[in-house]
Amino acid sequence: MPPPSAGPPDRPSTVLLGGDAGGSHCTVVIGTADLKVLGRADGPAAAMKPGAAAASAAVLVETARRAAGLAGLDLPAERAVIGAAGAGRPQEQAELAAALVRTGLARQVRVVTDAEASLATAFVGGPGILVSAGTGSIAYARDPGGRLHSSGGHGWQVGDEGGGYWLGRRALAAAARAHDGRGEATTLLARVLSALGVQHFGEVVRWASTATPAQVAALAPHVLTAAGEGDAVARRAVADAARELVDLVAALEQYFPDAGPIPVAMTGGVLRPQSPLLGAFGERLAAEVHRARLVRNMIDTPVGALKLAAEEQRGVKKRREKKA
Repeated sequence: MPPPSAGPPDRPSTVLLGGDAGGSHCTVVIGTADLKVLGRADGPAAAMKPGAAAASAAVLVETARRAAGLAGLDLPAERAVIGAAGAGRPQEQAELAAALVRTGLARQVRVVTDAEASLATAFVGGPGILVSAGTGSIAYARDPGGRLHSSGGHGWQVGDEGGGYWLGRRALAAAARAHDGRGEATTLLARVLSALGVQHFGEVVRWASTATPAQVAALAPHVLTAAGEGDAVARRAVADAARELVDLVAALEQYFPDAGPIPVAMTGGVLRPQSPLLGAFGERLAAEVHRARLVRNMIDTPVGALKLAAEEQRGVKKRREKKA
């Protein structure tokens, strides 16, 4: 007789979860305290918005269930850390954490900013500045004493300069000026019409009146492509975005009083390799923040969140051992 088929693997003694809740998509990983990733899944946007914790939690828990299924595990995890865009204030963090506990994601949940989770993998626990430019933009610094500081990240209504929404908005403005004959010729008008699948600019105006920040940010790659192909209007938009992102770094330089170099890492959709914005950012950074040193560390935000969860779990274990 053939040997019996193997059953599902034994459940690890401690199952942890890390998540990245972004403005355009989310990612959840299931793993162990030694940072072994057992399952990973992507889902739709899950950024935190005031009063919308339940909606973000629903997306995250559905994505987490798929990650757990790939690992042959069930929720809840023992502990979870979620790095969430839009969760820069304690109130939003507490609301989303409570909603995630109610959904059965994990027994213990802590919500941090997505940039804070990214920092956990950017500099291996050491000091440095991380620039994150996705739908929005923010820079986070971990100073030599381990304290966290931030610059930017105030939302699309009042800030997020240099991010995807900001670039998408520049594309719409350039298209409007070209349509009216108020600005110089640019391929951005044709690119916006094509991206939205419309023929007349009036349809762009109607679309923009109800478009979400993520939908406007989806136009950013067209600006980057146009800039790479030499479109003068797009190249100026990219140069302006680079200046805004460098300003975020410059504002954080004060937290590094020593004269030594400051590691600077990057993450986010508009700063991907081969992006003209990445090149423009690097050139301007070298010219204006002389102590900055770009590092090319792989930034994996959900794994960074998993690392934070593992650190918290080890802290709990040590406290229990001391009491015993």
